[in-house]
Amino acid sequence: MQTLLAYLAEQEVTAVWPETRQWQQWHLQRIGGGANNVLYRATSAEADWAVKFTIRDSRRRAWREFNALRALQAADLPLAPQPLWLDEASYPLPVVSQTWVEGAVTAVPPQTPQEWESLLRHYVTLHNAMPENVAIPLQAATVNFVSAAAAHRFLQQGLACIPPAFRPNSLLIVMDLADRFVAVQPELPPITLSLCRTDPNILNFVRQGDAWLSVDWENSGWGDPCFEIADLLAHPCYLDIDAATRQWIMAWYAEAVGEETAVARIATYYPLMLAWWVVRLTRMLYEIPRGLDQRLVTRPSDWQAQTQAKYERYVALATAALQ
Repeated sequence: MQTLLAYLAEQEVTAVWPETRQWQQWHLQRIGGGANNVLYRATSAEADWAVKFTIRDSRRRAWREFNALRALQAADLPLAPQPLWLDEASYPLPVVSQTWVEGAVTAVPPQTPQEWESLLRHYVTLHNAMPENVAIPLQAATVNFVSAAAAHRFLQQGLACIPPAFRPNSLLIVMDLADRFVAVQPELPPITLSLCRTDPNILNFVRQGDAWLSVDWENSGWGDPCFEIADLLAHPCYLDIDAATRQWIMAWYAEAVGEETAVARIATYYPLMLAWWVVRLTRMLYEIPRGLDQRLVTRPSDWQAQTQAKYERYVALATAALQ
């Protein structure tokens, strides 16, 4: 393992790779898609591994991913790859390795009730991993609301990263609406925390028939499980689903987990997560041109136009949802 990791750590992040590279007994492929990591598939006669180098930042992404996989393993929840190795110190970038998961991956979100149920069952099963039955050390998920007040703190923290001169009026309107929305929300009772994966991008889900596994756990940690559904509904992948489907998803999840406050929690978090995206996209438009939002992978040439279009869409959605 360490010899392979040392070889891969020497490879230039921006280098163009052939479809497959042979090195010693290994067939190596570089897998695209991530912005904050460099992912390889390494196969031999005896192994089939994923090796992931992550950007080095305060989130400890490789550590989070490795321990989330260990937590799932300890809880006997077969939802993800098996953890193999973690090393945060020996190479320029932290690295986590795990078994490779075979299955279908598509950018198309669920299209049928059966597909939605497969995705939601993944979350229902995942949320059985709780501090009471998992002894693996985990931090709080990087983004997770446990109350409307907590959501407000996330919004204010993001806003503080944008100098006042670079805050567009549409952002300020959304923030004002969010302030008013939070002020009138009833206090929800505390909920038992569970392991939350945090990134609902549909490309992170590997479909094996009706059983769906997921990868990319570098932002995972403890959080309100109901937030995961609001996070999913507000993610760019799922913005085109209609209101009736959103309501069905909320009700299905609430019934599956037997949590009487689930629908209310999701309905509270969803508009605030739309506002979070408005703040996040504003930060990107401010920070990226100034070199303040580093990534391992080069952004596409039209990133600014894409981000601006997303920003405008989220402003419209958040404005409507918060009123």
